[in-house]
Amino acid sequence: FQDQAKRQLLADLWSTLFLVVPVVSTTFASVNKMLGDLSPGALGWLLIDEAGQATPQAAVGALMRVKRAVIVGDPMQIQPVVTIPEKLVNQISQRYGVDETRWMAPKESVQTLADGASAIKAKLNTLTVGLPLLVHRRCEEPMFSVSNAVAYGNKMVYAVEREQTGAVSNILGASAWFDVNGTADSKWSPEEGQAVMKLLRKLARAGVREPDVYVITPFRVVAQELRQLLRAEPELFDAFDVDEHKWLEERVGTIHTFQGKEAEAVIAVLGAPMPAQHGARNWAGFSPNILNVMVSRAKSRLYVIGSRAAWSNVGHFTELAERVSQARLP
Repeated sequence: FQDQAKRQLLADLWSTLFLVVPVVSTTFASVNKMLGDLSPGALGWLLIDEAGQATPQAAVGALMRVKRAVIVGDPMQIQPVVTIPEKLVNQISQRYGVDETRWMAPKESVQTLADGASAIKAKLNTLTVGLPLLVHRRCEEPMFSVSNAVAYGNKMVYAVEREQTGAVSNILGASAWFDVNGTADSKWSPEEGQAVMKLLRKLARAGVREPDVYVITPFRVVAQELRQLLRAEPELFDAFDVDEHKWLEERVGTIHTFQGKEAEAVIAVLGAPMPAQHGARNWAGFSPNILNVMVSRAKSRLYVIGSRAAWSNVGHFTELAERVSQARLP
């Protein structure tokens, strides 16, 4: 608003809207254009979801314009994605006298700052969080126990009331680790790709339509190669009765594709099977976040494809090896 008198009416206009529409959804990127002319504290409540993925600075504009905020997220899942090199982030922080270990992503997020400001705190492994919601109703075993051990200090309470099995579970069977000792020039192993195809073909032959399954990997190159492999077999999508482009976009990718989503089953493609690729495996297993996101997308079944010898002693993946039994491809 160019007119100052009209700008002063903005808070009243929003209040009138809220009489009809109690909740308005937006993104942090749109806050400036949407709420930029509002004065501080003009609105009542702000609800922030997936706050563990948000950089602290992204929320400032929205938080300024409300009286109270409810911040919900999980610092043990995907951390904020920062495209600026860490060295540059550190230099900017030093230039402006900001403690990067306290205020800057990816180490910190809106959720971690809210946890630090919370009057109620809890300890999960080595991490101090705010008020934790510990009753878990989504994942069955073994996904629940893997996540509980690697990320939540075994403090979660299992509260799944009944098995959530469906067509995928009935055809592919119990959760299992399919040990594929393939070769690889990059993190991509063609043998692991063929194992994925074998599982999906079995679902297609059984007449499963729109299978509720995600194919997840820690590595971008593996996701790209999987999509290319699947595109070479368009009859698979005809059998599934799905749109090829949409299915590949929504059902195949890295962990960042699936934050906040869930499916009946997850096919976890580990990649990086060669001895020389221990650096890539160590990166994936160093923090619990990657494994936690990958396994906790699955409500009922988890099918791991990868070299058990290469991964079973890597960081948090040791827990996965202990709790998911080895099996032969069906």
